[in-house]
Amino acid sequence: MESREGQLRFSRGRLAAARANRSRRLTDSAAVRRRRAIAGLALLVVGLGCLAFGIAAGRADPPAAVQLAPEGVTEVPATHFYENPWVLYGQVDDPRRPPSAADVGCLPETGLQLPEQPEDLTIYGARVVDGVSIAAIALYGRSGDGASVRCTDASDYAPLWLIPSSDARPFTATGIAILGILLLVAAALVHPATSELSAQRWAAGRSRRRSRR
Repeated sequence: MESREGQLRFSRGRLAAARANRSRRLTDSAAVRRRRAIAGLALLVVGLGCLAFGIAAGRADPPAAVQLAPEGVTEVPATHFYENPWVLYGQVDDPRRPPSAADVGCLPETGLQLPEQPEDLTIYGARVVDGVSIAAIALYGRSGDGASVRCTDASDYAPLWLIPSSDARPFTATGIAILGILLLVAAALVHPATSELSAQRWAAGRSRRRSRR
């Protein structure tokens, strides 16, 4: 009799332990699902933002060429996502040996830098504006908000133009759009519904393989 009661208590203890383990597993599973759902939602929001931002930046027009006043300060638009720097063009006697920006009298005032100059500026070619041929004189950097150039006694080299070195679409915008796509893929993989669907497909495939045997 005592042995039977002991077996009954042992069975009840095992049943209670099994129920507790099952309840703990369900609680842990629900917590994991919540964390995965939150992570997936965060990745989705950030991914959509990056994708929209990258597409909008990629469709933005490149900065327009700017004619500099031979005397005074001229504002220069910001390059934003365009990595290509500005090139100063003007009339020179020998495009292969152009004067420096300081000799011309046009130097950055604010929001624009004058980097180390390349040995050969002819790589930027020549331009024809209003029937006047102008050649590259100096390479400027990228411009920020509020950029400007001050020219002093530069009429000998007029017309003076600041022209982007290239109007190619910026890689920065493309990279942000690609990052947005990758984040959307990650959001889909992290979301618990995806793992559950994969588990159901795996179970269905396993069941079909067993039935064929």
